[in-house]
Amino acid sequence: MAKDKQVIRHAARAAVTTGRPPKNQVAKGVAAPAPRSAPAPTPAPAPTPDPGLHLQPLVHVADMAASITFFEHLGAELIHGGRDTDWVLMQLGTVQVTLVARTPIWSRGDGAVELNFAATMPLDDLERLLRDRRVTVSGVVNHRDFGPQLQVLSPDGLLVRITQREPER
Repeated sequence: MAKDKQVIRHAARAAVTTGRPPKNQVAKGVAAPAPRSAPAPTPAPAPTPDPGLHLQPLVHVADMAASITFFEHLGAELIHGGRDTDWVLMQLGTVQVTLVARTPIWSRGDGAVELNFAATMPLDDLERLLRDRRVTVSGVVNHRDFGPQLQVLSPDGLLVRITQREPER
């Protein structure tokens, strides 16, 4: 009987530490512990809406014709505007580059090169999404050449402009 108690204590201790009784030992009167089930899988996070942003850097230039020639030498193609216009749009690989023939307005947050994006998501939906993500939104302005632009600030204070991209046909 003492040996049976010893086997029961040993089996109970093994079951507590490992979740199962020791191999080749069956304790009388002790039920084997139920097998542990795997933890419930963590549900996948909800898909994040894709705003469909496409990079469109804007470059302020002093000489539009010379700048167009320069970007053509890099492999760009003129897709909107011309050598005698105030602004042009050029396709360079997968990126569209905007050239503007005017001095940056520094007080407005312009720079010699500006980080702009075109979004497939409607700007009001994108603004809500970015505010929900705690992005600093400066507001929406109506740009004289490009129409409505959502303006946001990077953590370093860089002004980023986002325009509505035309739906592709």
